[in-house]
Amino acid sequence: MPQDPEAVEIGFDRSTTELDALQRAAYAVADLMTVDIRASATDYICTLFPRNAGFDEGALKHRIRTEVIDQALRLRIAKETEPIRNLIFALAFSETGLAEGEKTDE
Repeated sequence: MPQDPEAVEIGFDRSTTELDALQRAAYAVADLMTVDIRASATDYICTLFPRNAGFDEGALKHRIRTEVIDQALRLRIAKETEPIRNLIFALAFSETGLAEGEKTDE
């Protein structure tokens, strides 16, 4: 149990949740709470510290869960679309005349 009486703990399974997603989610909800993330053998334990008194524990947990899912999906989409994004960038830069040895129409 957290030392701070206003702190709330929530766990996320390490096999299904990336630390990067948790850190991004913690940053996204920083206006409502600060988040301490600890790793155990199987879980990430997040301690939520609300910024304002009179918080709703359930609302804090729902907000961090929603944000973690959002960030996890963003990371997955970024990984899945990386090859196509790299192809688009390569094509875009190949037509600028910035690549070494490229001939220009002068």
